Amino acid sequence: MITKNKLSKSSTSGFGKAKRTTKDWGAKRPSDKKWFIILPLLLVLVAGITFGIIMLLKSFGIIGHTGSEPANDSVEMPSEEEIQSYEEENRESEIIPSETGELDDGTKSIQPITAAISNNPTINYGRLMLINPNYTVEDDFISARKGELISLYTTYGILELNSYNGDNLLDPEAASYLSKMLDDYSISNPGHSMQTVSCFRSVGTNCGRLCAATGTSDHHTGLTCDLIDPVYGTSLDTDQYDKHIEWQWLRENSYKYGFIDRFPEAWAGGSMNEPINVDAKGSTGLFETWHYRYVGVYAATEIAQGVYNNGEYDSLEHYLLARNLLTDLLNRH
Repeated sequence: MITKNKLSKSSTSGFGKAKRTTKDWGAKRPSDKKWFIILPLLLVLVAGITFGIIMLLKSFGIIGHTGSEPANDSVEMPSEEEIQSYEEENRESEIIPSETGELDDGTKSIQPITAAISNNPTINYGRLMLINPNYTVEDDFISARKGELISLYTTYGILELNSYNGDNLLDPEAASYLSKMLDDYSISNPGHSMQTVSCFRSVGTNCGRLCAATGTSDHHTGLTCDLIDPVYGTSLDTDQYDKHIEWQWLRENSYKYGFIDRFPEAWAGGSMNEPINVDAKGSTGLFETWHYRYVGVYAATEIAQGVYNNGEYDSLEHYLLARNLLTDLLNRH
């Protein structure tokens, strides 16, 4: 009996513990009910993502049609003739863009670039303005034009070799192209560089045929610089042309940057020992291998390639005459 009671008590106690265990397990069941809410939400989310992907693929035409049937938004490919026609109409010009990104079609080169006023009518031709013994400018124009120029040294670090000339001033657009041109010269000729000897001048000089009096100098334009490689010193001497690789390089390449040989030998109008001869046909009266003038890439290319001079290097005077921008090169102003 005692044993039985012990066994019964033990059994009852053990059963009780088992019931408590079962009751404890049952008490955790309510947490599983959360899955009945979470699982449907997950299914809805997956379905939504799948639908979105399908719609995206349809929008790109990746899916949505089968077999040989074209998609509703398919694009008909152009024919070879249409492609060729488009390429011809949109072929890039060989002319270098200006700083504004616009291509010069021949008219941009004659747009006014200065607010300075003069009786010289060519001032309205902008980069093609003509200042010479027959087309002169006044002191007021020279002073006003100077105020529109920038310092090559301050802006681009281009040195002026003759300090008595003051700062080397130039038109902003011309200065930008000049800087690029001089950089490319140094790249093409390692160990060499080019600097200015004289750019804008407020006052002319009176030293014979190689000099121009105040009001007649191309340097008044603000578009001109005398250039030299300092390895050869600072002496400007046409007899030394064959020894100066910078002048030879400029003659062959300057037009790509909008600069021309302003006073080529063929247009000098005679020997430098003779009286100056600026004639009605386009002679300049000067021969200077160092004097380069900015006229813009379009005009410079036509002048260098002799478009109006039977394939030979042109003068600015003759070029203006040939383009009907001037009818009389001897008309004094």
